[in-house]
This record gives sequence, structure tokens and C-alpha cells, in this order.
Amino acid sequence: MIKDIYMSDKINAKPTKEFFIEMLTRDIPLDRAILDLIDNSVDAARRSQVASPEIKISFDSNSFLIFDNCGGLNLDDAKNYAFRFGRAKDAPPTPHSVGQFGVGMKRTLFKLGTAFSLTSVCGESAFRVAVDVGVWKELDDWEFEFVELNPETGPPGSTEIRVDSLYPAVAEQLGQEGFLNDLGHECARAHFLALNSGVKLIINDREVPGYQIRLLQSDKIKPFVRSWTLDGVNIRVVAGISERKFEEGGWYILCNGRLVEAAEQTSITSWQSDGIPKYHPDYAFFRGVVQFDCDDSSKLPWTTTKTGVDQGSKIYRAALIQMRIAMREVIVFLRARAKEDALFKGQIISSRVINGEIESTIREGLVSFDALPVNEKFIGPTPAPVGPRPTTTSIQYTALVKDVEKIKASLGVSTNREVGEETFNYYKSYECTDD
Repeated sequence: MIKDIYMSDKINAKPTKEFFIEMLTRDIPLDRAILDLIDNSVDAARRSQVASPEIKISFDSNSFLIFDNCGGLNLDDAKNYAFRFGRAKDAPPTPHSVGQFGVGMKRTLFKLGTAFSLTSVCGESAFRVAVDVGVWKELDDWEFEFVELNPETGPPGSTEIRVDSLYPAVAEQLGQEGFLNDLGHECARAHFLALNSGVKLIINDREVPGYQIRLLQSDKIKPFVRSWTLDGVNIRVVAGISERKFEEGGWYILCNGRLVEAAEQTSITSWQSDGIPKYHPDYAFFRGVVQFDCDDSSKLPWTTTKTGVDQGSKIYRAALIQMRIAMREVIVFLRARAKEDALFKGQIISSRVINGEIESTIREGLVSFDALPVNEKFIGPTPAPVGPRPTTTSIQYTALVKDVEKIKASLGVSTNREVGEETFNYYKSYECTDD
């Protein structure tokens, strides 16, 4: 107990807006920041069940704009929740959402430039928020002003976000063709399930196609598929084989339909750990998919930037056990495939049972991972048995024509084959001892 207190007062520990913005935006790449805005649009489309959801993005070195028709933003949600830094405890639930942490939209807007606006039409209401970041930083409060608009201001159920006065580094990236291509690739993977389910995404007038993850499925090849629920999280592990592509092999991890890991080939997914070998070209056929789905997205094992998994999550650790079981089964099969291939090339076996089945199944068509039935053990064809080693082989070599003709004349023969046989028998008779 402190005695003789003379007086008490308060110390100002409130963060500065400059520090807050710098910390909020410094560690997220530009393409990932833009993906956060797309996450919000995909969530809105899922929530509103709009018939033909469409997201349009356009940008250049002067400005950035994203527009969607995915239901709009409710004015009450905008006033009390959407612009809060962090998710408020009393925020209404957004079941099965991708945007969970309450930082994505604000982080992106502050990342892009010094002036932004958001206009939304939802039901019978419409509003616009316009912020000059430089002016806002000088204010003591943390509020944004908005104005209500006539609902006929824009298309029903629409939201438009525009950012002007881009930061120089952002303007430089947005003006590069390579960035446009990379962003399209990132979006095609991150939201491939939504894109394959009817959401249309257009970036600078280019429609982004959904990425596909397909596996081999036949009477003789059946992927490992297991589903279960833990603490309210639905988990589904799929593992099998696909076309041999080194860069695309590995694990794909999704949280509420959003891809957070693609072609993961490290110890994060147990490669080169717990007795599982390092990823190798022989395993480039391997494809694994883990889906985590939950109405309460805070239970999902992802990072705040949605660029990886939380390896400490009990949900992820539980899935990892089944992932390892599936990997071991598939890897045993892929080792047998590689061995069969080597034996066939060495003429030790005359048929390619495993490789033949893989090739024929690829020709017939692969199956999307989310259409595969439950099957708790990977199944593949048994390799052809190795019979006795052949007792004969062929010998082939190249020699000068004039030398071969000279030997033909010396031996009294007329064909190259006879030259080979006679010279072989001569060498064997005079230079080798019988066993």
C-alpha cells in the first residue's frame, strides 16, 4: 500500500494516428491488401445471395476503384461496425465469413493513398463516406463523417470504393502490367471456389477465371477423403494424385472457402518432418486439400493477413494428424510408381500397371476435389510383379562405315548384325573365361 499520496492524475497513452496507420499497413503487400477488399465483396455476395454477383476493379497510376453489386453496406453497420478498427464485441455475427478481424478494409484504404471514398446503396438507404487522410490525422476524434444520399444515386445493392492521391510506391505498382498479371493470379487462387460458383471478378476489363484443383479418380485410383467436426469447425482432408507438375504439387488450405496456402511443400504441412520425406519431383503428382469451415470464423486456423495457417491452433493440429496419414499412403504409392518406371526403362518388367492407370485416368478427365466421395484410405493399383531377369539383351554401337565394311570382308559376312555377333563371339572366346 502506497502511503502519503500527494495527488493522482492520468497519463496520456492514446496512440497517434500516424503511428497507428504505419503499424496497420507496413507488413501487408499491396496485392494482399486488395484481396481484403475482395474478401468483403465475396462475404456480401454470400450473405445477400444475390443472383449474379459481380466485382469490378479498375486501377492505374492515378486512382483505384472497386465496385460490386453484392448487396450493399447497411448504414447502421457502417455507422457502428464497418469502420471500426477491430471487430466490436457487439457486432452482429456474419456466419461463414472471410473478413473476420475488422481491419481489412481500413488497412487497405490507408495503404493505398491519402484520400478515399465509399458509396453504398442498400435497400432504401444510401450514404457516402469521404476522407482526406491528412485532414483526419489532425482531428482528435477517430470518427469519419458521412452523408446520406438518395437511394437512386447508384445501382441497388451496390458498393463503390475509390482511392485517389495514391502513394508514389502504390502508384508505381498499379501502373505496371506485371502487377496486374500477378494480382489476377492471386485472385484466381485465393477465391477460386467463389469464382467457380458464380461470382464474377473483373480486373481492368479482364475476367479472372477460377483456379481448378482436380484429382485422379477411377475404379483403381481413389483419393483419401475424410470429414469430421471439431469444436464447431467442419474439417475435410483430401489427398491423392493429379498431373505431374512440380510447382503445383503439395497442400492447399482453405478457411471458409478462402485459400490461405497454395502448393505448400514445407514442414508447415509436414513435408520433411515426422518421418515424411522432403518434397521431391517424384511427389509432384501429390495434391492435398484441407478445408476448414465454421460460422464463427474466429475459430479458423488462419493468420490476420490470410496468407498462412496458425500452426499453434488445435484445429490445425488435429487436421495435421489426418494429413500425415494421407500423405504416407500416397507417398508409398508414388514411390512404387517411380520404381515401376525405372524397372520398365531397365527392361526388368514388361508392363506399366501404375503409370498406365495414371495416364489413362488423366485422359478420361480428372475430378474436382470438392466432388470426391468420402474414402478414408487412399487406393491405387498394385505394381506388376518383378519376374526373373531376362537372360538376353541387345547391344548397339556406332562405327565408321569404312571400318565396318572392312570387317565384313574379313569375316565373309554381309550384314551389320553378323559383324556384331561375330566380333562379340570372337572377343568372348579369346578374352573371357567361362564361369
